[in-house]
Amino acid sequence: MNKQQQKNIINKNQKPTYRDLPSFQRVLLLSSTADLETSFVYQRMPKCRKQSYPKNKYMEFIHPEKIIKKADNENVQSPRQTINYEENGEKIYRCDRIGRGPLQDVVDERIKTVYDLLEVTSQDKPNNLLFGTRKQLENNQYGAYEWVTYGKFASMRKYFGSGLVHLGAAKGEPIAIWSRNRLEWVLASHSCYPYNLFNVALYDTLGPESSSFILKQIEAKFLVCDKAKIPVILELKKKCTNLKHIICMDENIIESYKEKAESIGLKLYTVKEILKIGEETFSEEKLDLPTPEDVCMIMYTSGTTGSPKGVILTHKNYIAGTVNPINTNIIPNGNDCLISYLPLAHIYEKMMESWIIYGHGRIGFFSGNIRNLTSDMNQLKPTVFPVVPRVVSRIYDNVMGKISRSPWHIRQLFKFCYWAKSNDLKRGRKFVLWDILIFNKIKEQVGKNIRLMATTSAPISKTHHNFARVCLCSLLPQSYGMTETAGAGAIQRKGKISLGNVGPPPADIEVKLVDVPEMEYLTSNGEGEIWMRGPSVFGGYYKNKEETEKVLTEDGWLKSGDIGRINANGTFSIIDRKKNILKLQQGEYVSPKYLESIFVRCPSISQCYVYGSSFENFLVAIIVPDFEALGHVNQSDEEELKKLVEDDPKIKKQIENELFEISNKEKLKGFEYIKTFHLEHKNFSIENGLLTDTYKLKRLTAKKVYQKIIIQLYERVNKEMGKTATDKNKTPVSKKDK
Repeated sequence: MNKQQQKNIINKNQKPTYRDLPSFQRVLLLSSTADLETSFVYQRMPKCRKQSYPKNKYMEFIHPEKIIKKADNENVQSPRQTINYEENGEKIYRCDRIGRGPLQDVVDERIKTVYDLLEVTSQDKPNNLLFGTRKQLENNQYGAYEWVTYGKFASMRKYFGSGLVHLGAAKGEPIAIWSRNRLEWVLASHSCYPYNLFNVALYDTLGPESSSFILKQIEAKFLVCDKAKIPVILELKKKCTNLKHIICMDENIIESYKEKAESIGLKLYTVKEILKIGEETFSEEKLDLPTPEDVCMIMYTSGTTGSPKGVILTHKNYIAGTVNPINTNIIPNGNDCLISYLPLAHIYEKMMESWIIYGHGRIGFFSGNIRNLTSDMNQLKPTVFPVVPRVVSRIYDNVMGKISRSPWHIRQLFKFCYWAKSNDLKRGRKFVLWDILIFNKIKEQVGKNIRLMATTSAPISKTHHNFARVCLCSLLPQSYGMTETAGAGAIQRKGKISLGNVGPPPADIEVKLVDVPEMEYLTSNGEGEIWMRGPSVFGGYYKNKEETEKVLTEDGWLKSGDIGRINANGTFSIIDRKKNILKLQQGEYVSPKYLESIFVRCPSISQCYVYGSSFENFLVAIIVPDFEALGHVNQSDEEELKKLVEDDPKIKKQIENELFEISNKEKLKGFEYIKTFHLEHKNFSIENGLLTDTYKLKRLTAKKVYQKIIIQLYERVNKEMGKTATDKNKTPVSKKDK
């Protein structure tokens, strides 16, 4: 719109606001001035032109969090996506697409087991590329991806399984797998199914104690692992007496390992040797195909609060779980390519890979080091990028940090484009100019070809969800599920993605809410603990009847432990966690996990661990500052960072102010405020044992690590308040704590 057109509008006394203009006219208005630094974008422009209005009234640029608030009513405006019926006086919620009919347990009548999934797709498209691996070159560099086709891999899995059977693996026995994501991992997994074996995955970062616990509990005879795990396994043999065969994924095994293995009753093979044995002994008559009711895998939970529990999943459970994404209008195809970097020991990554296989797409494994992920993605050019909220949070912090340090006109252009695209997404419009102007450059961090990102594992904040949709990939459904439901639970649909919810139940799950009176969550208010039932719900924990009875009812309902809310459009929102609540001395209940999700939104906070005791009436916290946000870019010198958090009072004061501000903003109750905190210079990480493979805080481990510091925090505050903390029976880290 040129100046003459603006003048004509004014002369006709139409006086449209800036928001009334179509998107393309807004951009023309923005770019009509040659000097970008003197061109303003106002929240309100009564005459569609620049005027000298007071800055605080008319020149307040829209921040991402303000955009989120304006989108909150989106849940009310959308059509309802669930139906409900009554059973024993309780409302049961279902996917609106299946009505009162039977819950869906298959996506294709030909595919009823995981064996069928690969068999059918490999027969349909035998020459399509399936799994890709980057070949390691000299100087720790990696080359291009090398691929295995559907047809070849389908044969390889039968040969590998044949080799296992030849060495003594019998129907219904476990095959343990312990390594990072790689071709040999999925080969060992899929080789179980033609012979009715089942696989058990150990997280790549598990310590000796948890690893021996799992291997002993499943009484594993076979373990497939990488070369780095062999010394650990040789030491674990004393505890894991059933272990007989180790199959190494790498070649060139150190000779001393072989000698020591033989001396303690272990036989050591390579994957190539097993493939050769299997090919020589293979016969179609030896195949022992599974039924839908046979055990497919045992997946161990992360163990954030104790020993991991083995979730028994049948083929029926797992295949029903793949209905979860298929019924969202997000259909995979042969052009899709997934980057496999999230651990295969968890259901999320397994489900995503099965979804890709169902669509005859490709899966490329990362090179093994998360720091090289950008290089892997540049080489692979994936179209599907699964993430967890922590990954999105790090990208958000990085991008917003760079934007805040950019020239003034770049900051204003970003804010304008962010606001405009957020509104376009909310209204279902697509306008590529915003991407051309700024967002394509940001999208390069994850890859220009990304058409789908998906997030689960934990609720993602509205700010981060909207940021990822605007800046990275507009198709970013949020989902909710558990290992116990084979990943199913709820998922947003294409074309109906909004903020602050996880979508409706999929076609294989029905949901009900149950009162939690001690936390004041009542079904009469549309809130309560989420219970789920359907063909994807597991049958129990392996050799753990006590824990099974705690979560499964006689009529098949699974108690999730999560607090949910049903929205006006039939979607669900996860608002709290029942299992992670604690009671303070005054009888008030607190959810540390919920508070942590609020406090980490402070600009200067990277990570946070909130602790409370039933013997104290206030909360304390361990906080890892965001040193980059605080202006300290060099984070390689740990001693310097340690000295910084100990000696610089400005950092503590800034974080105190931010905690106070966000606590007021979120209208927290007085007992939910952080009374005092300790600044930790080291990040919580998988390597130091404080995070699980899905970046969840291990609360029990954190409590042990910071026990002395927590005691000191309580003693300091109690001393200031005139109390004494000398009574050992009232120590704030008593075993009686909830």
